[in-house]
Amino acid sequence: MNENLSGQYILTADIDLAGIEWTPIGAFVSGGGEEGEEPDMTAAFTGTFDGQGYTIRNLTVNQPEAWAVGLFGCATNTEIGNFTLENAAADGMMMTADVVGYTYCSTISNVKLVNGKVTAHYMEMGAEGMYGGIAGAGMSSLITGCEVQADIVIPDGTANAGIVGGGLEMTSVTNCTASGSVTAGNSCYGLGGISGCGFAAEQFTDLTAQDVVITAGDDCFWIGGITGYAGGYTVEELGMPVTVFTGCQANNVTVNAGENAEGIGDIVGSGFYSEEMAANGAPFDQPTVFELVDCTADPAVTQ
Repeated sequence: MNENLSGQYILTADIDLAGIEWTPIGAFVSGGGEEGEEPDMTAAFTGTFDGQGYTIRNLTVNQPEAWAVGLFGCATNTEIGNFTLENAAADGMMMTADVVGYTYCSTISNVKLVNGKVTAHYMEMGAEGMYGGIAGAGMSSLITGCEVQADIVIPDGTANAGIVGGGLEMTSVTNCTASGSVTAGNSCYGLGGISGCGFAAEQFTDLTAQDVVITAGDDCFWIGGITGYAGGYTVEELGMPVTVFTGCQANNVTVNAGENAEGIGDIVGSGFYSEEMAANGAPFDQPTVFELVDCTADPAVTQ
């Protein structure tokens, strides 16, 4: 598949990857954008992948100094889905997941992740992190119909970790369930049962975080039963929509946080705010705005 990144692929049988040193399908090479977020189309996976209900077992991706690590490294303008990934372990520095390290303008649908593990390895340039079971990072994408059981582990001084997705910008998440754990070191932010963040996402709809334990060290902030931080701005011309959380449930979600923890919520920990953005004046001098509709936490998230 790495020899033809624009191909149309289907699975016709289960696959066992035990003992194989896996190279992610598609790589992230910056192709532009204000912050270099647009992938180079010649390096990313741009085809399609339909698993047809089959199972991929025993994936191991060990690239602790790499960006965009997973079964797929970087997927752009594509559709990936309809398979089970069982016993998967991905180790990476930034934008790391068992399924797709970085999804850009793509749809990830109907993926079941069983016994997933994502481990982050911090380096200075990886401070934003972005780690999750289905997608480490997402830009202008959709994650839908996924069922995830995974454990996410990140070190001191990094951010954006969730069981389904890590750092999601303008990326909606619908009809997904998550169970497992998120374990973070000291001075981390953006930790959630479903995602680390949902910045300028249009919708988080019909999501359930069930039996999730979020453990954070000292000086951590923005921690939520569904997502750590989220939202956009009411000024329409900014193109940053107010995120609407509809029908989301945090059931038996526990947060174990260290000293000086801030911004812990049943559904969303906080809106996004930074001094750098606030220097631009209104509306950036206030946290981003989000809306909760028919969301519940049972029992309430405890610290």
